[in-house]
Amino acid sequence: MKNKAAFWNAVFDIDELMVTLENISADDKRPIEDYKVQEVVSEAEYVLSTFFEPGHYNGDAYSGELEDGRYTQEWARGEVRKLKSLIRRYQTKVEA
Repeated sequence: MKNKAAFWNAVFDIDELMVTLENISADDKRPIEDYKVQEVVSEAEYVLSTFFEPGHYNGDAYSGELEDGRYTQEWARGEVRKLKSLIRRYQTKVEA
């Protein structure tokens, strides 16, 4: 990858992805930056899916069902936008 700094800046800007990566890295006892790009993108795909999962905090935030609806909905939509951008930009194309 040409610009690892841009990749990691994008990753560190996504709150929910960082929470997930921090938990995984604590379990693995290794720094977040040691993960391969594709591993991070895979986690980003998982985190993105939680925003469309009914009953999940992220899903409820995205749909505006939480008590502070508008604020968390705006936050959730921003997270989804950033996750989609990261995935689109860094996902490797696998040819069949």
